[in-house]
This record gives sequence, structure tokens and C-alpha cells, in this order.
Amino acid sequence: MSWLDIEYDLDVWLEIPPRWTIGASEPWEDDDERTPQEWATETATLWWDEHEEDPVAGEVELLADTLAACVEQYPKMFPGFEVLLYLPSPTALPLPVFVSEFPSEGEKVSELRRVTLADDDGAVEPPIVEEFETESLGTGVRVLRYSVDSESNAVVSSLRYAWRSEEHGQDVVVITGSPAPSQVLRSLDDMDELAHSIVLRHNDYVAPDDDDD
Repeated sequence: MSWLDIEYDLDVWLEIPPRWTIGASEPWEDDDERTPQEWATETATLWWDEHEEDPVAGEVELLADTLAACVEQYPKMFPGFEVLLYLPSPTALPLPVFVSEFPSEGEKVSELRRVTLADDDGAVEPPIVEEFETESLGTGVRVLRYSVDSESNAVVSSLRYAWRSEEHGQDVVVITGSPAPSQVLRSLDDMDELAHSIVLRHNDYVAPDDDDD
């Protein structure tokens, strides 16, 4: 068994508490008894406290309501996935990022292309498919893709990463997307940095003591 260890930049990323994401599909215990609205309000206040500019009237409440809506909406999109929110500014619209691992099946290259939609016939142009290597997960694939939403007819941009860990017998996938393509493009550098930080740990992994030299 294994688990995902993700080291993200707290200046631009926040995580929806796992009890509402992973914990919605498997047993989960923690001491956090906050409601989604309480969590969202506290997080919005802290996010604005770290911002260079002071909020104008209603901006803290607006961010809190937005974060509460994220908790309500995003875990349902990919049940059981961890959900991070890319929020480089408290006035920005959060970009959801979904991360998960699952048992490896099938041939590596074809499976990684499948989960990243690298060969999607519905794309408005051929997806941009690139190898993507990280120190921990090895060589995987990154796919930037544009498609048309069937309901709104808007162009949607999606970005996906996938790797196979032979050591763990698991595939790792990262998914994001937005009906505002520029939002995904602006996040690319931080998305790549996040992807490089992902480590797949064995269940018995014990983090080294920071005091040890």
C-alpha cells in the first residue's frame, strides 16, 4: 500500500481538507470538526491576511463563499481524489487540481495516454503531448488539451499529468481544467512545480526527524 506525499507552495496552493475528498469514499478520522463554511471563512481570512493589499468591503466574504462552493462542488467531480486549489491571489478564481493514485493496469504507455486523454478525438486540435520526468516518479506524460463543452459550447482547457511507479505498482494522475484557457496557461509553471513535488510513499514510511543531522 502507498500514499501520496505532496509538498506544495503555501503562497499559491491550499488543500480542501481530506475528510471531504478522500474521506468521502473511504474511512477517515481527524479532529477537525469545522463545517465547510467555517473552514472557508477561516481560510479566506488567513489568505487575505497574507496578501499585500487590504480587502475592500465584502471581499473576505466573497472568497469564503467561493471556497465553500469549491468544497461542495469539486470533490464530486473526481470522487476519492485529493483536491488542491490554485489561488495565487485572494481575488483570483480558484483553479481545482485533482490528484490520485490507483493500481497499474495494462501497458504503461497506452494507459498513461488514456488517462491523460492524449488521443482524444473530441479535442479541437491535436493535444500537446510531452514527456514529463520527475525525480520521484520518473518519466511520465503531460498533456495540454482544448475541447468544446457540450452544454455551454465554450472552449475548455485541460492539463493532465500521469506516471507509472513500478516500485509501488501504482499509476499517479494529476488533473486540472478551466473554461478560461488563460487560467490554465498562467498556472503552468506552478503546476509543473507541484508535479515535481509529488512523491509516492510506502504506508510504513516514517519522515526523518528535522532535528537529525
